[in-house]
Amino acid sequence: MKKLFPLLLLTLVAGYASVTAYGQCGGGCEPTNHPKDKVKATKTVKGAFKGFEMGDYIHAVITQANGEETSFFLPHNESVQYFLVAHKDQPLTLTYQVVDSYIPEAGGMQTIERLSAVKAGTSTSAAWWKKQRAGSSLSKLRKKYDAMVEQSMITR
Repeated sequence: MKKLFPLLLLTLVAGYASVTAYGQCGGGCEPTNHPKDKVKATKTVKGAFKGFEMGDYIHAVITQANGEETSFFLPHNESVQYFLVAHKDQPLTLTYQVVDSYIPEAGGMQTIERLSAVKAGTSTSAAWWKKQRAGSSLSKLRKKYDAMVEQSMITR
C-alpha cells in the first residue's frame, strides 16, 4: 500500500494537469487572457456629485456647472465611492481617463470614461482615504459609508 499511494497520487496530479492544459475541465478553467486597458487620454471636469447609477457596473453621475450630467465608470475600489458620498453636492474637480477597456458584458473592448482621481477643495480622494483608514477599521468604514452609497443610488 505504501508503494501504491505515491503512484496513485502522481497519476491523479498528471491527469488533472493534462485535463486543465487541454481545456477539458468543464468550463471553469479558461484563461482570462484579455487585452490590457489602454489609456487614450486623461481629462479633468468640474462639477458636483449627484448620485450613483447601477448597471453591470456602478457609475458616478456628476452635474457640471452648465447643468449637463456626465456619467463615469468607477475604479474597482470603494474609496472613491465613499469620498463622493462624503462630499455630495460640493464643488469637485474630477480627473478621468478615456480608456479602451475589456468589458465582458459588452462583448469585448469598449471605450469608457473612468474616474481616476477626485478632489474637493484641497482634499484629494487618496489623501482622504488614507486618513479614514488610519482612524478606523475597514468594517467600520463600510458600515458608515455603504448606507450613504445606497441612499445615493439614482433610479431612472
